[in-house]
Amino acid sequence: MSDTTKMLDDALNTLLERRLADAMARNTAGLPETLMGEMIESGFTRVLASEADGGLDGTLADAACVAWRCGWHAAPVPIVEMLLLAHLDPQADAAQVTVAHGSPAIAPLMQGTQSIKTGSEARNADTAKHFTSIADAQWSVLEGTDANHDEATLIMGALLTTAAMTGAMARIIDIMVDHVETRTQFGRPLKKFQAIQHQMAEAVSELTITEAALASALEAHDTSDNRVLLWASAKAQAGVAATRVAATAHQMAGAIGFTDEHALHHFTKKLWHWRDTWGRQADCEIAIGRAACAAPNGLWPYIADKEGIRA
Repeated sequence: MSDTTKMLDDALNTLLERRLADAMARNTAGLPETLMGEMIESGFTRVLASEADGGLDGTLADAACVAWRCGWHAAPVPIVEMLLLAHLDPQADAAQVTVAHGSPAIAPLMQGTQSIKTGSEARNADTAKHFTSIADAQWSVLEGTDANHDEATLIMGALLTTAAMTGAMARIIDIMVDHVETRTQFGRPLKKFQAIQHQMAEAVSELTITEAALASALEAHDTSDNRVLLWASAKAQAGVAATRVAATAHQMAGAIGFTDEHALHHFTKKLWHWRDTWGRQADCEIAIGRAACAAPNGLWPYIADKEGIRA
């Protein structure tokens, strides 16, 4: 992480912590719109825009840091789509950015993504059909650009979503660690039970694998290496990890994890939503399988030999 990105992350963390530290504050009316406005005004959404367009001219890895921090706080904003908008349409009027609603039934690898529209498009969005996810987020698609058929945009969306998911999972594990260290059963802290230790180890392992897959895919992307195996593996693994981490966390927390006073469900609901956006797990796995079948040198070279996995 560069010094510039570190300062960006610290500033965003301060902004989001001020608004979201209290779990009950998340129920404040108008909070998503307020956060979106503050993030736009502070320039957090323009990491991928060029300096000439008022952006940071950052890499996808830089933008992933912003997405990760939003995941860490389970920020109720469509951060992936906000970052992509500045990249796809740097001249968009940020003050009028809004989430538009539409059907999630679109291209196989882009089902459930959110749409960002500006200006008159945003004002006409009320005529569209509404869909709401388990995280109370609107489901729709990027419109007004060639994004629906642009593989490059799909890859960026998948990796930014994976980054947001790793941030949320890291925070969930922090919540789990605090819970098992402070709660007792039969006179012993929960962390002393071997079954709890095994579950924690499995959850942390899945997150670690996801982080490694994401780091590899981001590094490759920054060198214009966008092989299906790399980015689709990262998103598919994020789906696997999200299922395991969320299930383990709620099993350990019990019913309290779903209450308004507890923060856990804000993160797990986000995970379940992101799991199905910008490349569902099954669709990513199918894409990997098809690329492997089309590899000229067979399966093993496709997996192990960089020269053999250009597809």
